[in-house]
Amino acid sequence: MRESLLLFNFKDKKQLKGIQMTAFLLKMKVRMIEEKDFLMPLGYLAGVEGIEPSDTVFTGIAPEKEVMVFAGVSDAKLQRMLAEMRKNGIRKVDYKAVLTPTNIHWNVMELYEELAKEHTAMQRRENVHEDGQPEA
Repeated sequence: MRESLLLFNFKDKKQLKGIQMTAFLLKMKVRMIEEKDFLMPLGYLAGVEGIEPSDTVFTGIAPEKEVMVFAGVSDAKLQRMLAEMRKNGIRKVDYKAVLTPTNIHWNVMELYEELAKEHTAMQRRENVHEDGQPEA
């Protein structure tokens, strides 16, 4: 599998263009995933051999946040991508994931739910004061 970046739900054209350019410079293939494919397994969307598509087309309400999934990307290249995005003033993407054996069969909606839980938990931790009391 070629190093690739799956992008879901990007509406900000400037942000999208910056991400695409950065990925291009790092020789990562970028794949924009359409809403109709939000029930396809992530592994299938990333081109992993042996993972079959779903016959169900997504017709629900799309998530509001953008999602980036790094597939087959080394940790060093992932860190470089994120550093380049910061350096070039590209708006931060809160929902990011790496394709793993655990999530390879998940669809976009399942991944989004998991990322939303993680994001909420991280925000709570950031709001805890040094004395251990949650911020009011």
